[in-house]
Amino acid sequence: MTLQQLKCAVEVWKCGSINKAAERLYMNQPNISRLIKNLESEFHLMLFSRTSSGMEATQDGKMFLTQAEKLVRNTDTFEHSFKNGVDSSTTVRIALPRGSYLTKAFANTLNAFPKTSSLQISYNETNNEDVINCVSSLGYDVGIIRFPIEFESNYKKLLTEKHLKFQKIMLFRFAVVMRRDHPLAGREYVHLSELSEYTALIHGDNHCLSFSDAETDRLYRTQLYKNSISIFERGSQFDFLRDIPDTFMLVSPLPQDTLDTYGLVQAKLPENEIGLFEDLMITPRDRHHTNFVQRFMHQIVEIEREIMEE
Repeated sequence: MTLQQLKCAVEVWKCGSINKAAERLYMNQPNISRLIKNLESEFHLMLFSRTSSGMEATQDGKMFLTQAEKLVRNTDTFEHSFKNGVDSSTTVRIALPRGSYLTKAFANTLNAFPKTSSLQISYNETNNEDVINCVSSLGYDVGIIRFPIEFESNYKKLLTEKHLKFQKIMLFRFAVVMRRDHPLAGREYVHLSELSEYTALIHGDNHCLSFSDAETDRLYRTQLYKNSISIFERGSQFDFLRDIPDTFMLVSPLPQDTLDTYGLVQAKLPENEIGLFEDLMITPRDRHHTNFVQRFMHQIVEIEREIMEE
């Protein structure tokens, strides 16, 4: 038995598909099939059965894979903590959505954190599916996912199945952000119907999970916009908002200093036109919050309070 065999088997279990597991592990499908077959031969059991919906763990397979997943996760944590002699207290990997209040909280945390001889930070802005994969499979310390409140039960069910802990960190409604000289600027409220003639900036990699096909449309109201630009890098959104006069974007509420830096303003959407959204922090179930993560969560609460008071 090798760690690679266990990682392959666990990933197939999570994905329900050898092809999807191969994509995530950057391996080819025949190699994964061979490794799993050898693992089954060694332990004299069948881990998976093929069904119309994909690869499904057998009863014996579920028992085996549950223990294998714990072993893989603990090994990743061990390597993450001690590889190259880096102190785990100064090594942080986080995956989260694009949100200026989150980057400000992270920067504040980092600036106030005691410096040691080595500091390793990975800050990965991405979509919900990747965030969950980073925390459940790739050894990330913490993740944050964002979704309409209607999908809360779906996400919590998925996170529980993946043995992840979760904690609500913010409830909000999207704001409309635009240039100070935008035709709709200066108003407290803007109606969605009024945005149809302007150019929407939309993050192009907000992939939906399989149980929520309507999520991207629900997030960004894409069906309303005649003109839109899909972007994949958060810095571009501020450049475009600043340099293209008729652009706008639906975002989580921005801190005032961020608006001032880029010459932007934000307006509210009527409550009957946009629902509540939730940012949820997720961590591995068997891992305690590090000092850095605890400080980060405190900063999020502080900045959330500032935004809501503005």
